[in-house]
Amino acid sequence: MRRVALVLALTVLLAGCAGTDNYPVTTAEDLQQRVLAVSEAAAQSDYPTAKVRIDELRASAADAFARDELSAERHQSIIAALDLVQNDIDAAIEAKRVADELAAQQAEEARLAEEARLAAEQAAEQARAAEEARKAEEARIAEEERIAEEERKQNEKKDKEDDEIPGRDRGGSEND
Repeated sequence: MRRVALVLALTVLLAGCAGTDNYPVTTAEDLQQRVLAVSEAAAQSDYPTAKVRIDELRASAADAFARDELSAERHQSIIAALDLVQNDIDAAIEAKRVADELAAQQAEEARLAEEARLAAEQAAEQARAAEEARKAEEARIAEEERIAEEERKQNEKKDKEDDEIPGRDRGGSEND
């Protein structure tokens, strides 16, 4: 942007200098006002407006040259300075486009990274829940096995006790 400012300053000098070769004050003032409009738009990074103002300044300089209010040398100097400013503005527009594109790409990458982080958290939570369910199922099975083992032992004990009671016959009645 320093180059734009420098070229604009040179353009102001070119447009603002009172010449000795048919360069009326009104033409100088008109060109100065147009240069100021370009300068203000460029300073505010309003590049589309700056481009329009450059086109207006270019047309105004061409009109002044056609009316013999500017020498060919002065007109060419103004146009050359405008070309430099135009190139700088075009470069600034492209740089902004690239920066905006990069920012959009980074925002998309950040969004995708956040989605991946959330998906990973969800997967981890599901894995924790699955592990807890597996452990609960193992505990349930272990408890069932413990109860079954306890019942088996109680049945064995009862059978043993039944075997030890005299006069009790397995499978038969006591009155037979």
